[in-house]
Amino acid sequence: MEYQQPAKRLFVINLLIGMLMSILAVRLWQLQVLQGGYYLRQSEENRIRDYTLSAPRGIIYDRKGRPLVSNRPSFTVAVLPLELQDPPRVVARLASILGITPEEITHRVEANRLRLFEPVRIKRDVGAAIVTLIEENRLDLPGVVILVEPVRHYLHDKIAAHVLGYLGEIDVDDLAARRSEGYRPGDLIGKAGVERATEAVLRGIDGRMRVEVDALGRPLRILSRVPAVPGRPLALTLDLDVQRAAYDALQASGLGAGAAIAMDPRSGDILAMVSLPSYDPNQFAMGIGSTAWQAITADQRKPLLNRALGATYEPGSVFKLVTATAALDRGIVSRRTMFDAPGYFQLGQWIFRDLKAWGRIDFITGIANSVNVVFYTLGYRLGGEELANYALLMGLGEPTGIDLPGEINGIIPRPSTKEQLVGEPWYPGDAVNMSIGQGAITVTPIQVARMVTGIANGGQLVQPHVLLLTYDRDRTEHRVDPVMQRVVPYRPESLAVLQEGMRAVVDRGSGAGARIEGLPMAGKTGSAENPRGRPHAWFAGYAPLDAPRLVVVAFVEHGFRGGIAAAPVARAIFQTAFSPAVDQETGR
Repeated sequence: MEYQQPAKRLFVINLLIGMLMSILAVRLWQLQVLQGGYYLRQSEENRIRDYTLSAPRGIIYDRKGRPLVSNRPSFTVAVLPLELQDPPRVVARLASILGITPEEITHRVEANRLRLFEPVRIKRDVGAAIVTLIEENRLDLPGVVILVEPVRHYLHDKIAAHVLGYLGEIDVDDLAARRSEGYRPGDLIGKAGVERATEAVLRGIDGRMRVEVDALGRPLRILSRVPAVPGRPLALTLDLDVQRAAYDALQASGLGAGAAIAMDPRSGDILAMVSLPSYDPNQFAMGIGSTAWQAITADQRKPLLNRALGATYEPGSVFKLVTATAALDRGIVSRRTMFDAPGYFQLGQWIFRDLKAWGRIDFITGIANSVNVVFYTLGYRLGGEELANYALLMGLGEPTGIDLPGEINGIIPRPSTKEQLVGEPWYPGDAVNMSIGQGAITVTPIQVARMVTGIANGGQLVQPHVLLLTYDRDRTEHRVDPVMQRVVPYRPESLAVLQEGMRAVVDRGSGAGARIEGLPMAGKTGSAENPRGRPHAWFAGYAPLDAPRLVVVAFVEHGFRGGIAAAPVARAIFQTAFSPAVDQETGR
């Protein structure tokens, strides 16, 4: 009996050992069989990194093949969330190096929590000094990596900013709509202009690279690589020389705000489109900082606004082209009609003023000198409905369909809609006011350009566009065909008188500031009263007379007189466009 007790203890010990061995075996089986793939991936991540190779966006050229937007290499600081050790310390250290707050870094990492194996971009386009500082502090910054990425380069800064647009990080709404197209948080996307309108063409296909790294995250060798596919290039209708001339001339007006457009009336090609004040799209190339963004958006001059198509203004006397056309078509006036212009027009107790007393003049002189009394008389006889019908017929008050985002409508008032617009009935004086482009009427500069295009080419309203052609990856060209939207049924005799009057504007009237020796030209000036300060200045015209190839609209906010502020802008554009060095039949 004395030997049974040790045997019992030995049995218990053996049983415990067997149970422990069984547990160990089960655990080993679990780790190696059930969870082997998971831990293999984790171990691989400790020495292998997968990087996205950002695809460069397509290059943008002008109509003569000169680059407007290209790409350059840059450094991006990123964080690998799974490799962050002691995140509070690392984040604080990285924030001090980059000059941002730790909260910004934490927010970016949290926003990417569903893609833990992807680098989270913290700051793009950092300089060599920051890259050097990070490398020197490599031991203190586990999980921080430097990526080499292409960055957008706008070669001419502010000159064509509103046409080209800019890039920004994809927002929540765009990401939800485009996730199936391969967009990820932190990706850059076109936010305005051509960059937005042709995003599908300009965006490339990202590549992938697998790299073996050492314990400090330094690359040892490339294991595999799928190269990025660059975005497709495209060419715009812009002529860089004409664009620069328009920008410089508008700047030289000294008033700081306005728009200028140069358009081919045969095809709708936009050779120049400028809006002031402008901005440098290079600020946005890799994602603009919150401070810089707030400074731009808080600027009361609204530099991001494309005034050529995204802002409406009172047209002033350029609207007299509508009044003249309607009166000619309706037989109310002819080339030889004479008017008494004593400097005012009286309607009941109301007096409508003119600049001065002109005496007895003919209709052509009335157009040439933009005599208000002539058009007061015609507007009163036509009435508001007729003026509104012709304004819409000639292309005002509606979008032109230009292939850029942000275009707005404008307003063409009429007796049947005035009350719902401003809460007042229509009065006969409203038609008198409307006849010279005043009152509730508003238009965009691009609408005025299309209207004048129809006058220049005999009635065809062509759709303005800035995209000339796109390229396939094998450099096959795809040209954008002109779109003729509709025909304005001008009576030939009415159009002939209208064009004669517009020629007189430049030859001997209010638009003499646009005249160029040897270039026969037609035009119309405008000075638009507005409730926000001094009158706006307009000039709209085309050249040459016999075979028009260019329509120019110049608009200067608070420029006071069209002949003084806007006509010289148009003259500079015409002069450049028709100079021997530039004018090589740039149309189709």
